[in-house]
Amino acid sequence: MNNYIRRYGWFMSLYVVCACTIWMLGLIILPQLQMVEHSFWHLDRSQSEVIDRQIEDRYVDVQQLDSRLRRLKRELDATQGDTGKTELLQGDIDTAVEQRDQLYAQITELEQKLQQPEKVYGLHNYQTLADNELHRSIFIKTLWSSALVTLVALLVCYPTAFYLAQLAPKERAAMLMVALLIPYWVNELLRTLAWLMILSYQGFANSVLSWLGLISEPILFMQGNTGVMLGMTYAYILFMVFPMYNTIETLDKNQLEAARDLGASWWRIHWRIVIPHAKPGIAVGCIMTFMLTAGSYAVPQLLGGTNSLWFTQIIYDWFFNGGNWNQGAAYAMVLLVLCVCFIQLMMRVFKVSLEDIAK
Repeated sequence: MNNYIRRYGWFMSLYVVCACTIWMLGLIILPQLQMVEHSFWHLDRSQSEVIDRQIEDRYVDVQQLDSRLRRLKRELDATQGDTGKTELLQGDIDTAVEQRDQLYAQITELEQKLQQPEKVYGLHNYQTLADNELHRSIFIKTLWSSALVTLVALLVCYPTAFYLAQLAPKERAAMLMVALLIPYWVNELLRTLAWLMILSYQGFANSVLSWLGLISEPILFMQGNTGVMLGMTYAYILFMVFPMYNTIETLDKNQLEAARDLGASWWRIHWRIVIPHAKPGIAVGCIMTFMLTAGSYAVPQLLGGTNSLWFTQIIYDWFFNGGNWNQGAAYAMVLLVLCVCFIQLMMRVFKVSLEDIAK
């Protein structure tokens, strides 16, 4: 910090510290703390039926008092000459009116209690996921589907990254990099809609397969997970290829030439030299691809059918359709914890640290 102050001065140092603090607190820490707090409480509506019955009983008592008041007023009108009886009836009327006002006050209090249920802290929202077999199966399916998309992206992107970083001439590598980037200048939603047209019942994919004679009837790509998996792989493939490209590019080509001169096969060169050197890039690519896939909403919403629900769709339904933000927060926290565990797993598998990943 002292070196930073000497180099850039107090003003710039204070500005950077304040900006980083606001960024950390406002965009990372506080929103997550709010999400955690919401996930651990729910509104207890278990007493609503009891309160409804109590309100109904109070209204019945009010109706009985109204009937009694009408009867007493008729008797009062009929006994105008008898002073003693008039005072007695008036006293009964006043007592009945007071009791009716008390009942109305109790009804108001019970209605307020019904509208403002008690906030109860606990694991109720998380227990809902554990008890709901459908949501639990969708959660598990989202995990393995995200892992499969990550694996497919890794298998596709590793040869591409190696070719761009070590084999392709500079001009060709630049052209290929631009070719990879151009589709991503388009909004993700539009790219997904393009895949929707390609994979539709009468779309390009079915037309080509029918023309080649590989299928007799169009395939319903969007009735299962096929369309979602293809869309996911395409949507996030760059997040796999670029981290690996950055690390493989720093590999000294002399090491590859020396290994070939010593008679090492291509498989052994990659296993013993390239992959160990590219471990940070592979770890970053897997982490980013998995997290983006597990947290995606647009792709499964557009390319998935009724049999291909994604866990993020369940979270969305809790927040916006079901109106239960606390339950949605609990589901979102489960997904967040899963992603953190996946990060730790990748760091252990590839034996890299946060410092290696940051590089």
